[in-house]
Parts: sequence; structure tokens; C-alpha cells
Amino acid sequence: MSEWEEIGIGELATFRNGAGIKQEYFSDRGVKLARVSDFTDDSIDISKCNFVSKEHAIKWKSHFLNEGDVVVATVGSWPPNWSSAVGKVIRIPKALGDLIQNQNTCCIIPDNTKLDNRFLFYILRTIEFRWFAGNSAGGSANQARLPVAKLKQFKTLLPPLPEQKAIAHILGKLDDKIELNRQMNQTLEAMAQALFKSWFVDFDPVLDNTLAAGNDIPNELLEMAEKRALVPHSKKLISKAPELAAKFPSSFVFNETLGKWIPEGWEVKSVENAIHVNPSVSIKKGEVRKYVDMKALPTSGYSIDGFIEKGYSGGAKFKQGDVLLARITPCLENGKTAIVDFLKSDEAGFGSTEFIILRGKNQIKTPFVACLARFEAFVNHCIQNMVGSSGRQRVQNSCFNSYFLALPDHELLKKFDLLSKPNFNKITDNSNEIETLTQLRDMLLPELISGRVRVKEEIL
Repeated sequence: MSEWEEIGIGELATFRNGAGIKQEYFSDRGVKLARVSDFTDDSIDISKCNFVSKEHAIKWKSHFLNEGDVVVATVGSWPPNWSSAVGKVIRIPKALGDLIQNQNTCCIIPDNTKLDNRFLFYILRTIEFRWFAGNSAGGSANQARLPVAKLKQFKTLLPPLPEQKAIAHILGKLDDKIELNRQMNQTLEAMAQALFKSWFVDFDPVLDNTLAAGNDIPNELLEMAEKRALVPHSKKLISKAPELAAKFPSSFVFNETLGKWIPEGWEVKSVENAIHVNPSVSIKKGEVRKYVDMKALPTSGYSIDGFIEKGYSGGAKFKQGDVLLARITPCLENGKTAIVDFLKSDEAGFGSTEFIILRGKNQIKTPFVACLARFEAFVNHCIQNMVGSSGRQRVQNSCFNSYFLALPDHELLKKFDLLSKPNFNKITDNSNEIETLTQLRDMLLPELISGRVRVKEEIL
């Protein structure tokens, strides 16, 4: 690698600070605003973005971000909280629509005759840049700031442009597969959630049967029935799986506990009676077990982001297949939920005291519990029943006595598990592959960027 030149990135790119947009310009809709707080590990969570009204956004047209742009957080904390650290770098993915670069960020735009855009991204993902950013930042750990003048001084070994592209191609293929798996998991989860809502909340198969039988529809359900009548017959369960559809009732009864109409013959149970809440698990003090902290719970998907092993000294205890639900604000509102899928069948683990452990009972299995834990009405019920001081409010176990479920017989619950389980198994497989690919990428990154491992330009 003797032909690689060490050079400051300030000589290879232009640097653009984000726009200082006041809160008075925020809106319920319009153009999304890319803030440091919305950065994920390597991208941006657009579901959390604020909006700037379109009429005002035009003022910051020069700060609009494009697909592939590399953006660095110039304000933030410094380790151990790397998730919000100064120097964190993301790359804008496809299909985000219009997006404005906010203040406390710097967009680095490479001279494409000298520096490949994706190679730049990987340069800034190295541990060398992380330490450079932290050591070059001023201020405090709570509000460290990386001046752009300092950012420009970061030096890197620069291979010829074709080799840059070849390196970026290898690392990019791994990242592309990681992202594909993430998207697939989102789709699989959405499919399971849609089936849960259709069967146990909207009662679609029961409405279809009632309409087909010509039975009376309660006034409260007329609007839903009219919508079901518009659904093509070929897309209904009564057409796709008539034997399964026949297991659903064809009429409704009014339930006083729920205060609404439910399928005839279905049983109403509180969550506490339907599933196990914080079930008993035996772990002796000092026993070394797998431990999960709150940071490891995802806000989307169900995969736990790693664990450590340590001696048990207290905390929520769980087993394989249990669902972990955050009980404290703002973790619950942010959607922190996970499925335990890394233990042996006879193994127990433990985690944060701020976890609620949910486990299936009888024919209610993990897929049902996982869907319930992410069901909006159930989560809102938990949020509304939090108690405690502002910022430290917690869900009380008593709230599970007052949330009720309309449940069919065991045969339909078993069928739901049979249909949904492959989705969750595939989610676990994809998540395991993501972990393997991430480790491979992180192992290759420093070797390729430093030139210790060389690639042929012909790889493209």
C-alpha cells in the first residue's frame, strides 16, 4: 500500500453545516427534518422526524439532503454513550423523500474525482475516526461539539479511486444484505400484526360469515360490515380457506365487560388471566446467567441487541420465548419490546428491573403475546396507567386486570400460532444473519480501509 497517500479529508470534499431551523417552523406535515436525535446506527429513523411546513422549507432548499449523502453529528455526547455521540456518521438511504439537514450536523460532499462517496462513509465508520472526533471535540461530555475546521483535519490513507470503489462495493454488499433483512423483518412483523388485528380486534372472519349467512349485523358494526362487503370475495378467509373460516362464528353478542359486540361463543378474559405476567423463574443469587439491559431492547422488531453474562443480583427473570416489555417512560412509549430467542429450553436469564415479562398460557403462545405487546390500544392502556413522578413513571401490574381480550376456542388460537410462528422464526433467522454479517463487516472494515487486506479493482 506504499502508493496510498495520507491526506486530510478537507482536501477531498466540501463541508456544509445544517440549517438552524426554529421550532416555530415545525409542522404536522411537510418536509422531514434530519436531526441528530433521529440518527440510527448508520441511517435515520424517519418515523421520529419533525416536519417543516412546505412553505417555509423552501427557504432551506440548499440544505436538502440527497440519497447517499454522508452526514456527521457535530454535537453530542462522547463515550460510553456512542449512540448519541459527537462524530456519529450516517448515510442517507433511498426513498426518503425530501429531507432537510438540521443544525448540529455537517454534510460532507466529496470531490468524486478524488474520493468515492461510499468509501468516505466507511472511512468515517472506523474506530480511528471515532477517537479523532472525541479527542477533537470541545465542551463537555453532555454537550461536546466538533468544529468543522477540526473535522477537515482528519487524515486517512487514500487508495486510488478504482480501489476505493472496490472496497466500498464489498462492504456495501454486506450492508445492503443487512438492510434487506431488516426490511424483511419489518414486513414479517407487519403481516403477523395484521392477522392478529383482523382475527382478534376487527373480527373480520366473523363479519364475513355473518354477511354470508344473512344474519343481523349490530348497528355498532354496520360501518365495519360495509367495508368488509367491499373486500373482494377472493381475498376473504371464507374463500381462501373455507374450512378454517367455518371455525369462526357467524353472529355477535354484546359483552358488558368490554362494552361492545364480540363473536358469539368467545370468552372475555383480562390480560392477567389470559397470559402469565411476570411468571416465577428460579435463579439463585450469584449464579452466572445471560443478562439483557434496557438499551438492548429494540423500538421496532423483536430482536435483542446482545447480552452479557454476569452473576444474578436482582432483576426481571425470563425464559426462552418470553416477551420483554419496557415498563418505564419513555422506553414504553418508544416501543421497546423484544422476544427472548437466545436461551436453551431449560435455561433462565435476567434483565433490567424495568422489564415486564409476558408469557403465553395454554394455547396462547409467543406470537400472540408479541403481537399484543405491540398492539397500539394495549400499549396506550399501559401508558395511561403509569404512575410516578414526571420522567420516571412506571406501568403497574394492576393495569393488566383492566385490559380485556375477546378470545376464541383453543383450536383457533392454535391455528393463529401455526400461521404466525413461521414469521417469527424467520425474523429470528434474519436477525441472527444480521448479527453474523455485522460482525463480518466490522472485522473487514479496518483491514480494508487500512490496506492490510487488498482487493482487486476487477471485483466491480
